[in-house]
Amino acid sequence: MNYDEDKLISHLLLSLKNYNYETYKHSIRVAKLSYNIANAMQLDLKEKITIYKGALLHDIGKVMIPINILTKPDKLTDLEYDIMKLHPKYGADMLEALTPLTYLIPTVLYHHERLDGTGYPYGLKIIPFGAQIVAVCDSFDAMTNDRQYKKAKSAFEAIQDLRECGVKYNQMLVSALGNMKNTNTKAFEKNNENNGIAI
Repeated sequence: MNYDEDKLISHLLLSLKNYNYETYKHSIRVAKLSYNIANAMQLDLKEKITIYKGALLHDIGKVMIPINILTKPDKLTDLEYDIMKLHPKYGADMLEALTPLTYLIPTVLYHHERLDGTGYPYGLKIIPFGAQIVAVCDSFDAMTNDRQYKKAKSAFEAIQDLRECGVKYNQMLVSALGNMKNTNTKAFEKNNENNGIAI
């Protein structure tokens, strides 16, 4: 059967939603934020849509992570964290098998890389711009929502933390996120469902 890419993305998101609803909701929020940051950077429409779709699927590899690790209420052990760090590669491998979506691989594979080389899976310092945007939005959303063993920070605190990370993140994008927080509070509204999501 020959699905077009939007149907494939919908099927993948449904798989993620059924596997771990919190990760699904996180992916929707990160996609919305990433699109807004790409818009603030005045990227062309095709790039914005590519970043948006890549952000929707940035954590799709987590369907390959054991659910007891993904939902563990305590801090992960070193071994569990090593397993968790496989999810970008798992996601990229999944997209590699789905020809219409292979162009989204860079965003999915590199969203945990950091500009100072401290990220994973490869410790790269040169990272695609879309992955840099998703990295900032992913970290911001993780900090501003309750996790199993961490209480949520305020948006102000999270942006300060991203600024203090210095060269790990593209600070131009962190500034854009901060400006958006001050001028476009709608972009930060949290919906439990995928309201307004167009794939």
